[in-house]
Amino acid sequence: LVESGFKPKLVITHGGMGLGLFIKDMIPECIHIGYFEWYFRPETTKHLFEKFDFDAKLKSEIRNLPILQELEKCDLGVVPTDWQKSQFPKSYNDKLYVIFDGIDNNFFFPCTSPKELESNDQIIRNRDTGEKFILGKGNKILSYATRGMEPLRGFPQFMRALPNILEEEVNLQVIIAGADRRAYSYDAPSHDGSWKNHMLSEMGNFKGRDRITFTGLLNYFDYRLLLWRSNLHCYFTKPYVTSWSLFESATCGAKIMLNKNKATKDIVDEETVTWTELDNQNQLATSVKKELNSMNPKKCRILPGFELSVSMEKWEKLLNKAIQIHS
Repeated sequence: LVESGFKPKLVITHGGMGLGLFIKDMIPECIHIGYFEWYFRPETTKHLFEKFDFDAKLKSEIRNLPILQELEKCDLGVVPTDWQKSQFPKSYNDKLYVIFDGIDNNFFFPCTSPKELESNDQIIRNRDTGEKFILGKGNKILSYATRGMEPLRGFPQFMRALPNILEEEVNLQVIIAGADRRAYSYDAPSHDGSWKNHMLSEMGNFKGRDRITFTGLLNYFDYRLLLWRSNLHCYFTKPYVTSWSLFESATCGAKIMLNKNKATKDIVDEETVTWTELDNQNQLATSVKKELNSMNPKKCRILPGFELSVSMEKWEKLLNKAIQIHS
């Protein structure tokens, strides 16, 4: 672009990916806004490693170098949440603005006909293959959705709780949507690193195993349908970047079970979700069964401020501020 003579007035880059390191060197007159997701600190980065030893600590600190370089050079920075901003060095507080990516609540919204959904079979499909999966009428649905099946998102703990739950809940279907991969954390110790196959092998045969369905990735319409139809949707995470799926499921008014830590704080009305301890296997299974059988299941309410319209307003203000700085 520079060689062609094109000189944009504004450049927004994803901080830490290396794309924005030399923007100011190549186009010194442009306004450069860096978008930053995470700063690696030992107390949170340890969850990405099976063994967080000295070498792992040094590797994670090296990952901060391009982030710091771009943060130093950009004019302004954006982070999605207050939690993520809190990870960055305090010296950059005045340079970083919190603007969430924004949930389109014209698409994600609470179901208007839940009884109709429950009284009929619903079909969802694998996004890539088109394979069909039936959410049976009258069945209870326990759902879990993830980019990758991995320890960071509590997948092993979720799986280990299922035999206990399925044995008692004879009309329960467990629907797991997502790719059989790891997006952030470490490989499983067997089955070529697949946590899905590793957990199924660890758990062996048990009553109700045939009622666990892995759908693979879903398109947005089927994903929303799953959230609407689910009697309980589980979102678990270690203290790290919070998944979009929590914001989306909360905006849909799903019945959600969360584990409490700083990554799940200040997103939902805490009285509208069921909280559990991720690493307490007995409590996890007991909490799921209790909520599935609740006569008054909780419907999640997301806190205001995460809507796409709010994000656009904040971006407009930030861009105007950037222009004023350079005028």
